[in-house]
Amino acid sequence: MTFTRRNFFTFSGSVAALSLFNRAEAMPVEPPTRYDGDFDIVIVGGGGAGLSAACAASELGASVLVLEKRPFLGGSSLITDAMFAVGGTKLQKSRNIKDSPELYAKDLYEVGKHFNQKGLPEALAYAALRQYEWMESVLNVHPFTLEHQGGQSVPRSHQFKAPEVIEAMTKFARNHGVKILTGISASRLYWDEKEKRICGVKGVNAKKEILSFHAKRGVIVTSGGFARNPQVLQRFAPYLKDVQVLSGTGSLGEGMLMAQAYGADVRDTSFIAATFGAKKGMTDISELSFIQFNGGVVVNKEGKRFVDESKTYMEISEQAVKQPEGKAYTVFDSNIVREAVKDTPALSRMWLAIPEGRIPDYVYSGNTLAEAAKKAGMDGAELEKTIKKYNEDVAKGTDSKFGRQYLEGKVGKLVKIEKAPFFVFPTSSVIFGTYCGLLINAYAQVIDVFGDVIPGLYAAGEVTGGLHGAGYMSGSGYAKALSFGRVAGQKAFQAN
Repeated sequence: MTFTRRNFFTFSGSVAALSLFNRAEAMPVEPPTRYDGDFDIVIVGGGGAGLSAACAASELGASVLVLEKRPFLGGSSLITDAMFAVGGTKLQKSRNIKDSPELYAKDLYEVGKHFNQKGLPEALAYAALRQYEWMESVLNVHPFTLEHQGGQSVPRSHQFKAPEVIEAMTKFARNHGVKILTGISASRLYWDEKEKRICGVKGVNAKKEILSFHAKRGVIVTSGGFARNPQVLQRFAPYLKDVQVLSGTGSLGEGMLMAQAYGADVRDTSFIAATFGAKKGMTDISELSFIQFNGGVVVNKEGKRFVDESKTYMEISEQAVKQPEGKAYTVFDSNIVREAVKDTPALSRMWLAIPEGRIPDYVYSGNTLAEAAKKAGMDGAELEKTIKKYNEDVAKGTDSKFGRQYLEGKVGKLVKIEKAPFFVFPTSSVIFGTYCGLLINAYAQVIDVFGDVIPGLYAAGEVTGGLHGAGYMSGSGYAKALSFGRVAGQKAFQAN
């Protein structure tokens, strides 16, 4: 028997199980006799990755179509904090920060515990610097701050204004002839049996009409993750079923599913994690705090610590959701909040009112730890015991409980929690994205379960896996979307 993509999902039940479709749905879809549009490249998804791919391909002269199921562009890249992790920039050099793509890649491997797909961290590190420089020089958008975040050995998160970046890329794409259609949901990828490659996209508009678009050079899937699809999320991360979600409303996972119909491999699904630091009932990115990285201590309802607070916010979240009743709290004092507001104002927006004498309703305060704990419904005596032991360890220079040595990652000297008033912040976890998905190579080509390139199929952004491995470096998700989007657009244009 000769194995082809046409019979791929019929000969092996075990391989078929890799797809979330049933066998009939997983069969390759033959192209129509007539298309509703003919382009060099068709892009599925109009978020940051899709628009970046459109800019790159159209800049080279390709005819490009972007399909977006929502009535507006931007996806998760529109509501993110737009922290772009990149190493070796002029801004870093102006602040005497020694960074490079090589150090960036090294950090990615360390944070990912070397579960990363080999070569992807290096590919991102170099692509990110090229993308960043292009954004500054061509789009004329610039970061307004540079932050040191989780998993970074040096300050590397260049923060942009998310709407400004989306607007600039959209304008550039339109000016270069890119056609953008909103309100069209992609449902299947077409397979050209003669050319043996992906050749187009089947879509459905608001009127339930079927539309077909030809891609002469390739299809780029940039449709986002699946955080908004409870059924798919349940398959991979059932332990996160009760965690709040704040991602693009279009993050339904259909791009991953369409590619899996052709045997696409997926990576990092075992490492799906939420972000620790959210206000309960969070509705906006501004309702997120990482004050543990300024010196705060994380405890459970019993007032006991359960994690090294210098770990990434995803590693903290992984332990937080396992605590009694799934509850966790961040404890800090007046000194910590004052330093946080002064040193990291962009990341401490939730606490800006405290130095002015106004206490937000989402945090409990008291002149003693026991008083603040009681208001939060915690065991005050146990919390006082916990913090007393922590302060003694800080004075000795060692955390005897969990081995915390730094405020965040490998940076920052530990501080005591001793200055009243004290604060207890009920801290939740939130899913911003799934950080896993289709396996790609350094050229953003989608790889199948046998390690082969699926001809004509590319992917970028949150729909992809392999880069992060077992952990997540802050700012690398946004950088991945925009940078590999550019790589995909350029590579697809070069296809015959």
